[in-house]
Amino acid sequence: MENNKATLSWKQLNAIDPTWVDIPELSLLTLPERVIQFGTGALLRGLPDDYIHRANLAGIFQGRILVVKSTDQGSTTAFEQQNSLYTLLVQGYEDGQHIVSRQVNAAISRVLSAQQQWHEILKTARSPEMEILISNTTEAGIVGSEGTIHDSPPISLAAKILAYLYARYRHFDADPTKGLVIIPTELITDNAAVLKDIILNLCHQQQLEDTFIDWVDQANYFCNSLVDRIVLNKVAPETLPYVDSLAIMAEPYRLWAIESDSSVVHNKLSFAALDPSIKIVPNITKYKEIKLRLLNATHTLCCGLAILSGIADVKTFFTDAVLDCYIRQILFKEIGPSLLQTGILTTEADQFAHTVIDRFKNPFLSHQWISIAIQFSSKIKTRVLPILPYWYGQHQAPPTGVAIGFAAYILLMQQTTEENDFHDDYRTAVQLHLQQPDPVQSLLADQQIWGESLLNYSGLACMVSEILQRIKQLGLRSTIVDYLFEQQTV
Repeated sequence: MENNKATLSWKQLNAIDPTWVDIPELSLLTLPERVIQFGTGALLRGLPDDYIHRANLAGIFQGRILVVKSTDQGSTTAFEQQNSLYTLLVQGYEDGQHIVSRQVNAAISRVLSAQQQWHEILKTARSPEMEILISNTTEAGIVGSEGTIHDSPPISLAAKILAYLYARYRHFDADPTKGLVIIPTELITDNAAVLKDIILNLCHQQQLEDTFIDWVDQANYFCNSLVDRIVLNKVAPETLPYVDSLAIMAEPYRLWAIESDSSVVHNKLSFAALDPSIKIVPNITKYKEIKLRLLNATHTLCCGLAILSGIADVKTFFTDAVLDCYIRQILFKEIGPSLLQTGILTTEADQFAHTVIDRFKNPFLSHQWISIAIQFSSKIKTRVLPILPYWYGQHQAPPTGVAIGFAAYILLMQQTTEENDFHDDYRTAVQLHLQQPDPVQSLLADQQIWGESLLNYSGLACMVSEILQRIKQLGLRSTIVDYLFEQQTV
């Protein structure tokens, strides 16, 4: 007990008020381990593990998760003390309605350290009930490495997974029905395809037998996936009526898009029947494009305006009527309609745009615009610029909202210093352009920064230059009003 509060664990569940939080049934303790998960982070516990826990409660999946702590940073002590139970608080807006829910998640059976318990982890590869492998070790996790699968533990995520598959292959004597459904959730393009290529390359480098290589390739299902949910791993202790050092908070919005057309995958991922926000589809490109453009590009276009306006966090953006008008302009009048050329339906784009507004307004999350501005130039390049070919496929004049966002980016880059540079790799190059007689023309022509000359987009440089001059004369808010209302683009 701490401060007369019970510490969350199976033994202390009776001391916790079930009217405040949903308490799991003891029967969940008997469910077998069907999932091995590499990563203990908040995103995994707030999305895949949430789905699996709720599916277990509904009697759909009936399996728990063995979690592998891959790094030697931190410890597994909290998981051991709490029997791997943790609280998931869900707070925010969904379809304009205020949502609050609380549950004690019992999806995780145990957490093992790769550094200290690798032999025990490999033993679980012999279980016929183990069917699914999930990972999230950040984007840096899916890389090749030196060392071999016989290291204890292997160095990289790919080598760890390869060692696990090799132990399973040998125990089940190459049984083609004993492969795993492998779903990385790292935020890289084609994450499963990249992981599979690395694993197969490691097979050849380490001269593993051809029959095993064939088994990896043919008996296992590597599924590209996209996860989308904001999950925070910090919950103020005073907000809980008990002690829980593993508590996390998530927004109501959730998406897990999994790429597969295999009936085997559908059958093994039976928890997907729980929630329509789990999408098992032959191609997840549509979901990536919607998220990258309507959510991420909108973040990027707004962050310069917010910082220049002295607005610190995302949720405050909507308190300014002019900025509220701006974000709706780029969501519903520019980015959304542009995506129609990719095969995305108007209803899909509009529905997601409304969820973006709900998510931005969430009063329980504190996203700082200064953090969103990190690597500002690269984010403009990867998130915003791909919208331009779609737009110009339908229009001759540039998109006004995008031009305003680009102008705000330039103004902010003019103000950066070495101490406050947003960690932007292109800061020096950008500021050299901004010292030229025609700074916008010079900057937009730089193919090293943008991968192409933005002068190819008719009228864009001219509009950005005009907006910059107008901001200097009239101020940011007046300029936005002038362009969005006088030009009747709202």
